[in-house]
Amino acid sequence: MTDSTTTIAEAKRFIQDFSDTRGWRKEQNAKDLVMALTVESAELAEIFMWLHSDEVDSIVENEKEFLHIQEELADVFWYVCRICEHFNIDLSGAVERKMSINEAKYPVQMNVNENLS
Repeated sequence: MTDSTTTIAEAKRFIQDFSDTRGWRKEQNAKDLVMALTVESAELAEIFMWLHSDEVDSIVENEKEFLHIQEELADVFWYVCRICEHFNIDLSGAVERKMSINEAKYPVQMNVNENLS
């Protein structure tokens, strides 16, 4: 699977099928899924916790740490998808609606010099 060839729906289905074959979904509930998402997000943040801001971008040069970032991001995505499935949320639609809210809340500010041209 790659981002350029896999839809969100396909990724969600893959995750749900994986969970179903292990009997995980029958015991899932929203609280536990959100708690797991929080834990995984904290594990991602922990990678960066003691790095100075100047060091953060160079973490990709450390193969072990870069792989660790990818694993934690995958775990975060995993639980986002499981929560979406639990509540039957269309993630792309939710993102689009949120972007509309953000566009109204944070309008593009034109640079004063751009108005003069």
